[in-house]
Amino acid sequence: MRSLNRLPLSVLVGGLMLLPAAAAQTVEERLDRLERLVEAQGQVDLHARIEALQAEVRELRGELERHGHEVGQLRNRQRDLYTDADRRLVQLERRSGVSAPTEVTTPVPPAAPQPPVIEPVTPVSAESPPAPAEEAPAPISMQTQPGEVEAYQSAFNLLRELRYDQAVGEFEAFLELYPHGRYAHIAQYWIGEAHYAQRRFVDAIDAYRKLRARHPNSPKLAEALLKIGYSYHELEQFDRAREALNEVVRTYPGTTEAGQAETMLQRMRRDGR
Repeated sequence: MRSLNRLPLSVLVGGLMLLPAAAAQTVEERLDRLERLVEAQGQVDLHARIEALQAEVRELRGELERHGHEVGQLRNRQRDLYTDADRRLVQLERRSGVSAPTEVTTPVPPAAPQPPVIEPVTPVSAESPPAPAEEAPAPISMQTQPGEVEAYQSAFNLLRELRYDQAVGEFEAFLELYPHGRYAHIAQYWIGEAHYAQRRFVDAIDAYRKLRARHPNSPKLAEALLKIGYSYHELEQFDRAREALNEVVRTYPGTTEAGQAETMLQRMRRDGR
């Protein structure tokens, strides 16, 4: 106390005034450090989020590429099915002897593609209305008419390219020109398949029923009736679906179509439909 008493009053006052300034400077420095730390942490978090988003984008791109590849494979498979179906259809037509075959001078068009098998759909009413007079049943001709092969192939090429609407238009134009031609029943079948592939089940049923009414000897009747049952199922008209499917089993026993119809009937029973 004596030493303090000996110090000049001005020195003591100056020292006291310096203490708050030093303390304030220390607090400010600490705040600056904290701000820098927070900013640095924020940058780290932002960088981590950006990396996570980039990884997610890469994963999504990979998924898109994989799905694109799968879609391409399915399209190729569908084209192969169309081609194989038309080839087998022509071969079956030759073996069936539905009408007295005559020698064909025009080469048979390349195999026409068959629309992919689609999940069961609900076809049109299993009960076919009487066919109009102009649609009276006619035997399948084994003789091609001039220009028939080219017209059929033109429509089939559109179908094989999965251009369904254009294919339907071409096949309908074909039927106007060659209603009783060798490929008339096949053209009518492809119209049904084009609608079926696009899930236009009402139109598909109508096309398949026209095939049954106009070409009762077509080797594609079993499949057309099966697709009618499938189409009705998709339309949730289960009584009509069951009627068509049972008709397939009764009329075409032992065939692949009968087996598929029975499988669908079992599924409907299991689902309580």
